[in-house]
Order: sequence, then structure tokens, then C-alpha cells
Amino acid sequence: MKVSYYSLGCKVNLYESEAIVNEFIENGFELTNFDDICDIYIINTCTVTKASDAKSRKIIRQAIKKNPNAVICVMGCYSQLHPDEVKQIEGVDVIVGTSNRIMLYPLAMSALEKKNPQVLIQDALKTKNYEELKIKRFNNKTRGFIKIEDGCNNFCTYCAIPYARGPVRSRNHQDVIDEIKLLTEQGTKEIVLTGINTAAYGSDLKDYTFAKLLEDIVKNVPNLGRIRISSIEATEITDELLSIIAENREKFCNHFHIPLQSGSDKILQKMARKYNLDYYRKKIQRIRQLFPGVNITTDVMVGFSGETNEDFTDIKNFINEIKFGEMHVFPYSKRPGTKAYTYPDEVDEITKKVRVNELLLVNEQNALAYRQNFVGTVQEVIIEKIENGKAFGHTSNYMDIEFDALDSKVNDLVQVEIIEAGYPISIGKLGR
Repeated sequence: MKVSYYSLGCKVNLYESEAIVNEFIENGFELTNFDDICDIYIINTCTVTKASDAKSRKIIRQAIKKNPNAVICVMGCYSQLHPDEVKQIEGVDVIVGTSNRIMLYPLAMSALEKKNPQVLIQDALKTKNYEELKIKRFNNKTRGFIKIEDGCNNFCTYCAIPYARGPVRSRNHQDVIDEIKLLTEQGTKEIVLTGINTAAYGSDLKDYTFAKLLEDIVKNVPNLGRIRISSIEATEITDELLSIIAENREKFCNHFHIPLQSGSDKILQKMARKYNLDYYRKKIQRIRQLFPGVNITTDVMVGFSGETNEDFTDIKNFINEIKFGEMHVFPYSKRPGTKAYTYPDEVDEITKKVRVNELLLVNEQNALAYRQNFVGTVQEVIIEKIENGKAFGHTSNYMDIEFDALDSKVNDLVQVEIIEAGYPISIGKLGR
């Protein structure tokens, strides 16, 4: 029998999808492409924006259309917050949210036999414990995503995720280390630590911090490649954390993804972000002082309720001051149940689109300028794919590089000279 999955949204979802599919594989299922005709389809949904909801529904319907007789399993944040909407899609057999995912396999097996819809949703805000999902094999052996934490306690006014995921729950540190050991033994060259609020790890524990976890990983994992932190809030970048990374800089990617969300103090306050621009600026300055050549990437939301033309000018000015190596720019999307859902002074969709496009142009300029600094330098690249004789991969500082593969292979760690800066992809030459 065949199983396939489609994972929307964040890297946490991707990790969870891999973990769930592992159980099917362990029980004799063949993992195939989502475009294939399968017996079971698993869709891991996202609800971070209105567009995410729509795409989740679209992918569910695509699976049903491919094989109306298949068992359709839906999980994740969208099904957690909107199970009734999922139920209304004819052909869905199993619905779970962001907990009890360990039950998805037996529920799918039951649906395979009886074909009666089954729903298992519980209140995320009442979830107290981290749900361990064991992964014994990984499909991607170049970069391994390790989930270390679930949930978020920040409750930013625009965000539905705390309601979908519940409070911060940290994974047992030994389980994290053991899984990273397994990955490295299988040949994975880069470990990406991820979570809903990754660096909040340990905030629910006694005398154990995210910094301590990083220290223990470095000390206890033989043949460790490089570690990348998927995302980290400015308020969670402590002196202890920076010291541990600096002391072990050969093991950590020279890259920090630090969400900004807005370059206006007024808007940051309305969003209930826990910092102002001066605080954020000083964190960036400190990181750049400690890690020369570091790539600072970020997320920026435009068109939040009450964002005026003057606010948007402030946002552009701050972004040009910081000069991020790359930005993810997206329009604000009202999420039901959040505090900002009822905020007045909505920004119209056309204005949002114009502002997004303006920032995308700024992003291209700043990203290219950052990459030009590395022309003529030699960078370590993990080859992630080879197509038509060209190899593609990321540097430690998260630049996409293309170069002639020659006799190299996927997952090789190679030295590449940067010969032409470009965005999103720079051109390199394989070293000898």
C-alpha cells in the first residue's frame, strides 16, 4: 500500500509530517510522491494567513480528486482551529489537530477498513506536555530539521498560532541529542533546530536553557556537522547564548533569522511585540560585532491595521538602516480569534500589495549588496541537489549557490569560490 504527504507552512510541520509518515513506512507502506495515486494521503495544514487556510483546503481537495477511494487524513494548525470547515469537505476521513498526532496511524487504519470519518481535536491551550514523535529515518539527508519545542506564549495581537499550538513545551534534551546523533550517523551535514518559538526552549523547564541545549549538543554529538537555528526572537538572544555560539563558532552557521515584523515603534506596540526598534538595533549591532560577515535575515509584515504612509516610510528607513541579507515580506492577514481581528483602520488590499512590492525591491537591493561582499571568497557548501550538471546548495551564511557539479555528489561538503553575486542565486566555481 502507498502513502504520501503534503506539508504546508513551517519547518515544524515538515518535521511532524516526516515523523507521522515514518510510522506508516515502519508498518510496510511505500512512501510515494503526493502526485501519485495513493491509498492514504496526509495533509499537514497551516493557518498563519487567510491564504494558508485557502491553500490547505485546495490541497485537501486535490488529494480527494486524485483518488476518491483513498483515506484522506488532515492534521495541523488549520484543522485545529477550524475543524468544522474541514469536516465540510466531502471525502475527508480523519481529522486531528496539533496534538494526538500519534493516533493518526491507527485512525487511518480504522478508516481504511470502515470508511467512517473520525475527528480527534482537543483544546490546544490546555495542552501541558510535549508530544514526542520519533523519527527513525529521514528522507532528506543533507539538511535535517529537528523539532525541539512546541507552542508559543507571546500572543502577538495578529497571530493565531498560540491558540493553535498552545503554550511552550520543551522537548526532553536527551531525546533531541539522540535524534541529532541518529541524523549525523546517517550522514546529515547540517542540523536545523526548529520550533514554534525555537529559542523559548527551556522557559518551561527548571535550570535548563536553550543555550545549555546548544552547549550539550556540541559536547555530546560525535561527527557533528553544522547547526543552524531556524528562527530566534530578538528578546531571546541572551549574552549566554551568544557566548556559547561564539565559543563554538565552527559548529554554528553564520546566520541568524530574527523576525522584525515592523520597522515602526507605533506598529510594534500595536502588535504587542516585546521590543522597540532601539532594542532590536542594538541586538543586531552586537551580533555583527561578534560574527563578522554574518547574514541577518528577517520577516516583515506590511499593512497592519493603522499603518499609515508615514509608518511605512519609517519601516523602509529602518530596513535600509539594518540592511538585512534577506527578508520574507508578506501582507497582514486578519485571523479570527486574535486581538487585532477587531482593530479599526484596516489597510486596503491594494495598498498592502503596493507596499509588499516596494519592500521586495528593497530586499533585492540589500540581498544583492550583501552577497557582493563575498565575491572572490571561498565558502563551504553542502550540495543539496544536482540538475543538468549543475550543483545547488547553501553556504553557512545561507547564500544559495549554483556551480558546475563536475564529479561531486549530493550531500558532499565542498569548497566553492564565489565568482558572481546574484539574488536569489549566486554563481560559484568548485574548488580543487
